[in-house]
Amino acid sequence: MITAEELIKIDIDPVPKYRLMRDVLKLKSDNIELVNAKRDVLQTKWVKEIISLQWDDGSWGQFHSMSRFSKSVITTEQALRRLLILGLDKDDEQIKRAYNYMEKYLLREVDLRDYKEKKHDWDLLTRLFVATWMIIIDPSNTLAMEIAKDWSKIITYAFSKEEYNQEYYKEAYYEIHKSPKKKYMWGFQNFYVVALLSRVLSSDIESKFLDYIINSEKGIYYIYDNNLKSLADNYCSKQASRYISAFELLSSYSLISSKCKHLVEWINKNLSGDGFWDMEQSVKDNMYFPLSNSWRKTINRKIDCTVRMQILLSNIYD
Repeated sequence: MITAEELIKIDIDPVPKYRLMRDVLKLKSDNIELVNAKRDVLQTKWVKEIISLQWDDGSWGQFHSMSRFSKSVITTEQALRRLLILGLDKDDEQIKRAYNYMEKYLLREVDLRDYKEKKHDWDLLTRLFVATWMIIIDPSNTLAMEIAKDWSKIITYAFSKEEYNQEYYKEAYYEIHKSPKKKYMWGFQNFYVVALLSRVLSSDIESKFLDYIINSEKGIYYIYDNNLKSLADNYCSKQASRYISAFELLSSYSLISSKCKHLVEWINKNLSGDGFWDMEQSVKDNMYFPLSNSWRKTINRKIDCTVRMQILLSNIYD
């Protein structure tokens, strides 16, 4: 396997270079090489393209979902996900502006532009959506953390016995959220709740929670909708990329390394003879890939795939 140190010595594009330096080699934020690499990231076409679409209020128009009335080609969530994948973080001006917009929403100073779905407790859900992205970017926000703590109380009660108890979940859900019972009860096997809870569950509850998520036939809604114990059929596919993204999400949990040995074996099994990982052209989705400026050269695609695998493995065993 080619190492991060060896990759850095190759003339690679700004985003994969920066992600390796920050997330695998763990260079300190004031390292001059890292600072310079970040400067180059901000000048890439991928970053500039998304930044050019940001609205004056810090959003990208609608937050969660597009509609036929949308005035933007991308939602705020999609923009944030892509920018974070490209290496931006809480210290970048564009992320700060989005963060401030989200904070204003939690303070009820602004409203989201999304269509309000009537069957759901839409206020509850949108506050969950917004708080989740705030926690991902910077978990220090008190309002967002309070929302995380509410969901953690529900999950803690639901997993308080040896196995998950649906009735316990339902009881705690309505007790804590004060949600009208005529509204649809939102489950926890989705991107938002899973992302929200990585820092707030006790070890015992976290272990049971991870076991349930990984062994469930439902997977993680919005990310991967199949059993996470069952490996993706074809490594060179968008399905495999989504499968990997589910574990990228779970890698923020402290106990994940003991729960995903099958994933690590599968990743290592798909290492090519030349020392690179290569998921091939079909995985290009303009979200997780590409990282490099272009995939016209096969080596750039291989570098991007290798960087993604190295970051995931580093996060799992960090």
